[in-house]
Amino acid sequence: MQGMQGMRLMPPSRRGAMPAAPRRLAPLLALLALAGCGGTPQGPGEVRGRGLPQAEVTARVAAQRRDASHLASVAHVPAPAKQVLFGDLHVHSTWSADAAMMALPLMQGQGEHPVADACDFARYCSALDFWAITDHAESLTPRRWRDTIETIRRCNDVAEDPANPDLVSFLGWEWTQIGLTAGEHYGHRNVLLRDLADDEIPRRPVGASGFAGQAMRDKLPWGVRWVLPWLEWSQGAPYRDFVASWNETREVEDCPASVPVRDVAGDCMDFAATPAQLHDKLRQWGSRSMVIPHAQSWGLYTPPGWFQDKSLRMATRTEPGEQLVELVSGDGNTEEYRPWREATLDPRGHLVCPEPTASFEPCCWRAGEIVRAHCPEPASAACEASVEEARRNFLAAGVSGHLTLESADVSEWGACGQCRDCFLPPFEHRPGGSAQYALALTDFSDPGRLGRAHVGFLGSSDNHSARPGAGY
Repeated sequence: MQGMQGMRLMPPSRRGAMPAAPRRLAPLLALLALAGCGGTPQGPGEVRGRGLPQAEVTARVAAQRRDASHLASVAHVPAPAKQVLFGDLHVHSTWSADAAMMALPLMQGQGEHPVADACDFARYCSALDFWAITDHAESLTPRRWRDTIETIRRCNDVAEDPANPDLVSFLGWEWTQIGLTAGEHYGHRNVLLRDLADDEIPRRPVGASGFAGQAMRDKLPWGVRWVLPWLEWSQGAPYRDFVASWNETREVEDCPASVPVRDVAGDCMDFAATPAQLHDKLRQWGSRSMVIPHAQSWGLYTPPGWFQDKSLRMATRTEPGEQLVELVSGDGNTEEYRPWREATLDPRGHLVCPEPTASFEPCCWRAGEIVRAHCPEPASAACEASVEEARRNFLAAGVSGHLTLESADVSEWGACGQCRDCFLPPFEHRPGGSAQYALALTDFSDPGRLGRAHVGFLGSSDNHSARPGAGY
């Protein structure tokens, strides 16, 4: 590119661009393909523990009431009449594709963590009152879904007194939607089911179509399949098992999109492109469910220029099932609003890179400054043209902006995109997706009914190691 040296500008692709983290893992996926021969897909594990003795459950309740009464007396308020329960409604086993990848030796992982491990961890290690399994639906084959159901049932069945259980386990999944641009983006949602009877459970979970769903089911490359076992011969089995599990997911056919969910016969995997389609399919199943959005301001997969406005309209008009929002998790705290923007819109609706403020530097701006640092004549018109092109390319690439400067060193990006005065912010915090932004909005589209978000908040772990309540 004229005007700079040692820096390669990569043109963006509005569709089909891979977010930075998955793209950087592409070499790993290529190596994993080496180990695909002879692997065994992961099973659900076995619930090994028994329910806690009823005396211990009773003592736990009594201790909590005693502590609550003491705190109330110190604060000079009435003691709470309700019992306080603690749980985790966002838990992944290594049946989620990303969790399986992070569990591999090459990622310093600890190996498989099946659904049954999460049950025992919730009961014995974090002493939770309730929890929910929410593996990515895009990874849940028919076989895995059936085994998940049976494992959750088994986790509940071991309680010593079913009428007063020591732990309540809920069935669910994560709808893992990623839009490459703000207009296509809705974000992730956890679907929780209340009941566990056969006629009250969807025969298949509903995943998100689009980039995320496709990425979790893409065919792994075969080119170097036979090399990895020689590189890590003593640890070849985990890689072979990983590829076997990935292939199991890939080989299941998609359900026909235009057929009502109850009319679809045989094994397939179901998908929805938008939250409205997800809710429609849940209504068709007739299952009592709750849908919880999460990580709405996490810039790792949230495109620049994303705002909660369309989600607010959906929540206040058509989807009363979304009554809770995950405020904080291992991914960070999505509560706080800030006036700065990672991108703005011009009068034609095109993304524009804003100038930095004292507390925030947009990554699109930093992309331009990285290019400027490589120009032989930083003040020249040619260099300035390269700088502006780098900023446009970054914004046009959406969540894949970092890939438009492929040769840039990680250190050159500095603290761009990060909220430096937020409490535990997520990576590249998007203020337009924050809870404070959503609560401040009003939908005036129906003069007879002003739309406001009326939601509760919860914290979850979202850890990917089947450890409810433990966070990262």
